[in-house]
Amino acid sequence: MIAFLWTFLMVILIAGSVILVGKSRATRLDAKRKKWWVIFHVLFVIMYFTGVLGNFVLTLFTLYLKDRELIYAAHYFIKYFDYYLIVPGALGSLATGIWLAVGAWGITTHYWIIAKWVGNLMTIFFGSIFIGTWIEEALNALSLKELEPMYNSEYLHSQKMILIGSALVLAILVFLTAISYLKPWGKRKVSQRR
Repeated sequence: MIAFLWTFLMVILIAGSVILVGKSRATRLDAKRKKWWVIFHVLFVIMYFTGVLGNFVLTLFTLYLKDRELIYAAHYFIKYFDYYLIVPGALGSLATGIWLAVGAWGITTHYWIIAKWVGNLMTIFFGSIFIGTWIEEALNALSLKELEPMYNSEYLHSQKMILIGSALVLAILVFLTAISYLKPWGKRKVSQRR
């Protein structure tokens, strides 16, 4: 519950401040500024994507390990990827995406932008509430010295859930990347009337 509230507060602060500043400026981004903001957005998306991909690969790697120390080290890297790549990448891509939407396309003008909003918020909340919890549970289960990881049911459950969760987030991020490029579905009818 605390993870949800903390994430919700961060999303509201980021989204609210970016929208407020963007609306108060009331000027659209020119082509040069838009290109720079797209570059920043892509860099944050790369951070986000590589963090999730790293977590997926490391969790997959732990399926085939027997050495407790290597498994423990892999899960520490998973935790650090979460803190230093996924969280800043996700929040940075959210902020720059909102800024681009406000300054270039409109926040709710196109269906593909709405889909990106929904997809990004889903991955942020899913990651902070579930995957973050599973990472902590896996590390806690690994700290029990009397059980080997391959015989520790709590660890095996957390490991499996991190793997499935990371794969789900990766799939959503690939989908969001594709719709960013393809820009399908057109404008909303309400936006066309304006």
